[in-house]
Amino acid sequence: MLAAPAFGAELPFVPCNLYPAAGPQAAQGALVWLPGTYGADQPGPPPPPDIVARLARHHPAGPGLDVFQFLRARHDDPLDRGGRILAQGLKQLRAQGYRRIVVAGHSRGGWIALTATSEPGLADAIVAISPAAHGTSPQRQVQARADWQALWAAANAPDTSVVLVQLRDDPYDPDPAWRLRIAETGGVRLKSIYLPPDPTGHVGAYMPAFDDRLGPTIADFVLTNRPSRFTGARDKETAP
Repeated sequence: MLAAPAFGAELPFVPCNLYPAAGPQAAQGALVWLPGTYGADQPGPPPPPDIVARLARHHPAGPGLDVFQFLRARHDDPLDRGGRILAQGLKQLRAQGYRRIVVAGHSRGGWIALTATSEPGLADAIVAISPAAHGTSPQRQVQARADWQALWAAANAPDTSVVLVQLRDDPYDPDPAWRLRIAETGGVRLKSIYLPPDPTGHVGAYMPAFDDRLGPTIADFVLTNRPSRFTGARDKETAP
């Protein structure tokens, strides 16, 4: 599934050969996908969901986006270090010449993807699908709420478009309304896809219905709507 780095071996990301790469000068930009944490019984993360293919190819002009993956260590995946490495890699993609950068992630990957809001210019757009990093135990929810508030309090990217996707019946998101209210305070251009009827559950991003129902809305916002300065308003949908 993975290819050796083709455009700068120093990158902390791995190019994904599921999608053809055009290089920083020819591509419309780069997409960095962050999978969630995968179990000890799995050989590695699952292939990127269908929404990644849509984002990589769905562009009104040019060959689309080159796709990279940010694969963190299975048993050593702290949020703070992941955020620092992500920021370093995004700056390297800019230095290589990628004109537009999209960051997308699921679960823990979605949470780390949102750390790219802490600095202007790291990403033009972020797609955070079912972001989660603290498990499901009630004992961990106090820390989860504090960390979610800190994440959005640190947001300082008024020209970055952010899609926050929250699905129904996600045990890792026990209070989606509260999470959305906190996200609305962040200094970004926010689009909320809030509890659509289908798909559901924490791994709903990997179901065909996710891209079928939500993919066009996400792609239109991320790739065709140019980022604009945050005005305090949000764009919220329960379904496309």
